[in-house]
Amino acid sequence: MNNEMERRYNEMWKNARSHFISGTCSIDDSIDDAEDLRRGITLLAKPNQEVKNEIFSFQRELKEIEPDQYYQPSDDLHLTILSIISCYVGFELAQIRTENYRHLIDECISEPIEIRFDGITASPSGILVQGFPKGVGLKSLRNELRNKFKSSQLHHSIDSRYKINTAHLTVMRFRKPIRDSKKLVQLLEEFRNFSFGKMRINQLQMVFNDWYQRTEIVKKLATFELS
Repeated sequence: MNNEMERRYNEMWKNARSHFISGTCSIDDSIDDAEDLRRGITLLAKPNQEVKNEIFSFQRELKEIEPDQYYQPSDDLHLTILSIISCYVGFELAQIRTENYRHLIDECISEPIEIRFDGITASPSGILVQGFPKGVGLKSLRNELRNKFKSSQLHHSIDSRYKINTAHLTVMRFRKPIRDSKKLVQLLEEFRNFSFGKMRINQLQMVFNDWYQRTEIVKKLATFELS
């Protein structure tokens, strides 16, 4: 699985790098929009403090080159296990029975998942830390969840935008044009193989969230212990 994931990360980096070299990126105009009412449901895991500390140091170096971009706050960092209901305007918690979702997810929970975070990749819209799961636990969990939801009557939009098959952490999004593409690419290449640490996922959260997983908006709906 890691070879497959590494190929995907490399493809992403090659594509994003060409955008950065030309000074182009996909700017997110909604980051500072107070009227952005997109909401959804996500199953996620939170990185440990060791990983967050390394990411903070990386973000600090990025800020020296690109101070105008959006840097994911430490408390907002997350690894998406599965986007159950992708964010859209008009979705509200009152439209679903949270308990039914909790029961379904509970049926799929199994062993803890180990992930190491090595290197960075990117997309035209942001910078990501690469995660590599040990074994097939994450892939199996995602597939079990997909199968359960698709055979249920519960409202969901799993895989409607794209099928998630990586274990990345988004650490920066472009809110403004790139200031210095040469310096940005140079720094990113320095971190292509940097070790950000590893974590053992013992707990998952199902949350009601906005597009950016902002702590002030996120509402925790359920917690699942992996054992």
